Amino acid sequence: MNFLGYVVLGGLSYAAGWAVRLYLLDKNPEQPYHLKHPAILGYLAGFFIVMLIVSWMLGRYILGHVALDLPFIIVNSLVATFVYSFGLNPEKANYDVPD
Repeated sequence: MNFLGYVVLGGLSYAAGWAVRLYLLDKNPEQPYHLKHPAILGYLAGFFIVMLIVSWMLGRYILGHVALDLPFIIVNSLVATFVYSFGLNPEKANYDVPD
């Protein structure tokens, strides 16, 4: 995969998190959600598992990795889940990034 492929994958991950927040979490506005809420953690864990499968398929069928490439699969899944959490973040905060 080239840089554009990773940008597209990151955009899809962010859009998936944004869609879950918009269509599932914002249905109940009186329920306060934060990144340590069990529902948010469940969505993150579910997305990580899905990304493990997607990363394995990317490595196997697109990149041509014959053997199981665990470093690629794990790192790709962690990064995609991190980008997904930015879209999923209901706090609309900036993760306390320093100035």
